[in-house]
Amino acid sequence: MLDSYAIGNKIRDLRVANQYNQDKLAEILFVSRQAVSRWELGLTLPSVDNLIELSKIFKISFEEILCMNEPVVIDEENIFVGHDRHFIIKKIIENKLEVDLFDVFYQFSNSERLIVLKAIKNNKIKASLPRLWVKLTPEEQKYLKNEVTIK
Repeated sequence: MLDSYAIGNKIRDLRVANQYNQDKLAEILFVSRQAVSRWELGLTLPSVDNLIELSKIFKISFEEILCMNEPVVIDEENIFVGHDRHFIIKKIIENKLEVDLFDVFYQFSNSERLIVLKAIKNNKIKASLPRLWVKLTPEEQKYLKNEVTIK
């Protein structure tokens, strides 16, 4: 999964460093200024054709534009700032992003909480359940109680 916000920030930084405004970059790529804006805001991603053109314009690799080799740096106060929410949740579930669930659980939406709890239930994520238990709603506790022994 790609981090659309990080990619958008990379495109914006490259555009600014190369002294293009959004209109000029859009003109070069034969897209609208709004398309460039949506990329930079992380709302959409450029097509493969546009990514290839961007890599030629900025003289960097496709992988670099996609931030594929960059470490994921998060702020514990807001683990989602500067990142796509789905990207962060997926990294946590894949154990590729280490966070203390007790400290960040309140930052998850209701649906994200269920995704994380399902991963705990399926032993994809290791969590200190006695510690996390106090952060769970009664429904969330019931969801885990039948499947997981609280130690």
